[in-house]
Amino acid sequence: MSDLRDCFCTFLFGLTGLTAAALLGRPLLAWLGRHGVGQQVRELGPKSHYKKSGTPTFGGFIFMLPITVGTLLVALRRPGARALLPLLLYALALLATGFADDYVKVRVNKKGLSALAKSIPMFIATAVFVVWYLSGHMTEPVLVIPFTTCRLAITGWWRLPYAVFAFLYLYFIANSVNITDGVDGLLATVSIPVALLLGLGGGLLGLAGTAGYARVGSLVAGSLLGFLIYNRHPARVFMGDTGSLALGGLLAGMGLVTGSPWIFLLAGFIYCAESLSVIIQRFYYRRTGGRRIFRMSPIHHHFELGGWTEPVIVRRFALVTVLGSLLGLAAWWLQFR
Repeated sequence: MSDLRDCFCTFLFGLTGLTAAALLGRPLLAWLGRHGVGQQVRELGPKSHYKKSGTPTFGGFIFMLPITVGTLLVALRRPGARALLPLLLYALALLATGFADDYVKVRVNKKGLSALAKSIPMFIATAVFVVWYLSGHMTEPVLVIPFTTCRLAITGWWRLPYAVFAFLYLYFIANSVNITDGVDGLLATVSIPVALLLGLGGGLLGLAGTAGYARVGSLVAGSLLGFLIYNRHPARVFMGDTGSLALGGLLAGMGLVTGSPWIFLLAGFIYCAESLSVIIQRFYYRRTGGRRIFRMSPIHHHFELGGWTEPVIVRRFALVTVLGSLLGLAAWWLQFR
């Protein structure tokens, strides 16, 4: 009976997130339109995107507001869920960084913050979260070994090298999620199965500090689904760095706390492919004096210039993500038994 009630509450959180985002989107979209906060599409992007200039940005608030309120409710009311608070604070710190970047883009300079100005607050927020996590105040740090029943406790001096790894992992995944946001509806769509998987894993792994993860994962998925009402092609609003950085920090943090950062090699394959395509393209371009591997990076633009429409890209990338999420679930299976 208790399990049935938990399942119902988890479903209710997802439905609440969907409803709240759907209802919040319309007035927020109207407010953004009145204040002229349209995004200027970068000149180096596909020419087909030029017509999107002027589309309102800051749309990340549409899903981050329900996520914030719902996560606070879970953290404060559910026993053992207080570890969600530092995770939420980390996501909100990245939201603030993304908001500053979006604000500069629409009010000062369409290039936004410099790489250094954007990286410094991200470095600080990520370092604080890693220290907080490894201090043991959130939960006992562990690393779940995929396809086994083994869980390695991160103790003693091992916490130092793991801290370096955790910092690089969080920074890479948060930025990879941010880079994925380049086609209408893409990031929100591929993040729904990832959020559901991380929530399910957090709930079933039974690790200390992951209580309430199933409800938060459902809440994130529902809120993103509500956001897609306004962000699907042709998008009426962009989430901007405000939403993409916050979402990246939240998902990456959930992966770390569940002891499964490797899950992004499976469920988050699209994020990693997007980011690696940029790194490979830049490296190859510099080493060869101007030659390119991809038509354009990130890789969703490569396919777009190859003739795939934006909806086709979203559907095919989403299929890859669903398959990767099923592999991730299989990698956890022995831990649940």
